Amino acid sequence: MGEESPDHLYLKWCLLTAAREAGAVAEAEVPGPGGVWRADVLASDAGGRWRIALEAQLAAITADDIRGRSERMLEDGVPSVWFCYRRAPWLGVVPSVRVGEVHDVVMVVEGLARFTAGEWVKAGPMTLAEFLRRVFIGQMVSYSPERRAAGLALDVLWVDSRCMRAAADYQESEESARAREEAEQRRAQEAAQVADARRWQEDALLGARLDEEEQVAGPSWRLSDAEERRLRLQQITRRMVRRVLAVVERKRRAAGVALPRLGEAGEDTAGWAMDALQQKGFRADHVGRSIGDARYAGGVPLMGESAYPVAVIDPDPAQAGSRVLAASVLVFTNWERRTRFLAQAPPPPWDVSDRYVTLTLDFNPPAPAAPVPSLLKVSIPQQPTASTRRTGPCACDAPTLHVVFPDGVEVVVPCAENTPASAFLTARCQDCGGLYERPWRRTPASV
Repeated sequence: MGEESPDHLYLKWCLLTAAREAGAVAEAEVPGPGGVWRADVLASDAGGRWRIALEAQLAAITADDIRGRSERMLEDGVPSVWFCYRRAPWLGVVPSVRVGEVHDVVMVVEGLARFTAGEWVKAGPMTLAEFLRRVFIGQMVSYSPERRAAGLALDVLWVDSRCMRAAADYQESEESARAREEAEQRRAQEAAQVADARRWQEDALLGARLDEEEQVAGPSWRLSDAEERRLRLQQITRRMVRRVLAVVERKRRAAGVALPRLGEAGEDTAGWAMDALQQKGFRADHVGRSIGDARYAGGVPLMGESAYPVAVIDPDPAQAGSRVLAASVLVFTNWERRTRFLAQAPPPPWDVSDRYVTLTLDFNPPAPAAPVPSLLKVSIPQQPTASTRRTGPCACDAPTLHVVFPDGVEVVVPCAENTPASAFLTARCQDCGGLYERPWRRTPASV
């Protein structure tokens, strides 16, 4: 054996005294069977039930050599723990730690880890005697964790056995949560497949029913060939509009998406139906809430190609009877409106259709309007007299506007962009009697 350096002798003495302080029987320079290996310090219990070799390694050595020496000791039933002062290339290849002195006390400063917040992190320093005590009783074990913090570069670390149990419990709970999540995803996919199959079946039944209705309500024999072709084209268009709106409405309900409330800005019945048709590649233009045209019976028309009406929303049965209304899909926002229309409306013209084609979207009713305090009630303005009426445009800075709608006069207010109603009706200033040519909108209380 070569001459040992003072640092090596000092580290062996520290290991010897710390092992005895930890309660073990410790001897220095103990040879193995046949002299194959020699332990710097061999620690054991009083009964000889276990033995651990404590190796002070300060000279340069490769990772393969130190791994081979550890394996030779282990073959004889003696596990080993290796100690050094500086960061060595073999540190962490075998069960090992780095030691240092803190206030003249030998401490283990690298190679310890603890489990917290789902990962292994670096543990604080520990006295050499306390570290050996925990190793001797099996509380500290060498371990190679998979999920570790970025600062843990060593492959083999020393961890508390209680942390091992905590990591195992965390892994089990995480796997259970992952299994529950995967089961929920599978159930959701199966439910979606069942819902898709049900919707496909409903769409097929709807198509078959519409085909049957179109065959029953075919063109009259009294019509000419040109009129028959025109009517057939109208029927095809009407059928497509009805199918698109019904299918989209049902899918929206199946997805749990709330239907729009009537009167909500940008989300009224006509706007929603127009968007649904456009998403299916059908051209439809929303022309407004009502333009007072008797052809639409006070309802909201949806226009198709060449400004031809293909659907009318909530027509009034008292104004029904026009050829345009009979050739369009009549969309009702609830069953009561549809039932009242079919019971009170006159029959359609004989040369257009045998019956009205209706569709109920069953929209949510509008939210009840909050009561308006008596001080905020607005009376319907009086029309300006001939002596005060202006023929030119209104030039007032803060005009008081009113509009004559089909169902009466309403007070309106200026706004930044055109609304469906302001695109077709003209407002007049109550103060000067002039025409207000800029955009306006209805007040929430009157919508």
